[in-house]
Amino acid sequence: MQSIIGLDGCASGWAIASKNIKSDLIEFHLISQLDQLNDMFKQPYLIAIDMPVHLINLFRSVDQKARVILGKRASTVFNAPSINALKENNFQTASLINFELTGKKLSKQSFNLFNKIREVQNFKNSNPAIRIYESHPELAFMKLNENHVVLEKKKTTEGMIKRIKLLQSIFDSFDFENSRAKFNKNMIKNDDILDSFAMLYVALKIYNRCEDCIMDDVFENVSISF
Repeated sequence: MQSIIGLDGCASGWAIASKNIKSDLIEFHLISQLDQLNDMFKQPYLIAIDMPVHLINLFRSVDQKARVILGKRASTVFNAPSINALKENNFQTASLINFELTGKKLSKQSFNLFNKIREVQNFKNSNPAIRIYESHPELAFMKLNENHVVLEKKKTTEGMIKRIKLLQSIFDSFDFENSRAKFNKNMIKNDDILDSFAMLYVALKIYNRCEDCIMDDVFENVSISF
């Protein structure tokens, strides 16, 4: 295992925060497609990603459990789509199929991420040697904040500053402004940068076998690490 990677989806593709396990250096990049990871990093590598990884055709209890933990920030967690709903390109049809299988309709937020969720599924299936784990940034920031949910939204100045300080508490070399200056804001938003580094924090915890984990009530491989 050479590289540990945090991934978050953004307008231009995917935000990458990475660390070589033999170095203290952390890096930040953008890619348009997940397959480009294999050109940048030597396999096998470990990924924590803010995107559903293991889908089923039943209700995933992990999503509801994450919302309970986050309390007032519960709205940041959406129900992952069912496998069959993900095959549809029409929102109404996909939502109906999802309701029939899980008892829950799809949110527009979830449907808008279908292409990225499909990309994750294809990447996972095509690269079985890569360890890829589902996570959630707000759970990661909660752990960094001494198990207190960060109530300030990331899009506010106060919320940004607080999360930057939390990331700096574990990454000495984290420089938000330096990462921000690399790419135009129409390519990546401020919160996407922060979330990718939050995912890197989780990936490092997984590598060191000290992560927290929400387990599904029925399916052992369906979980959210943080």
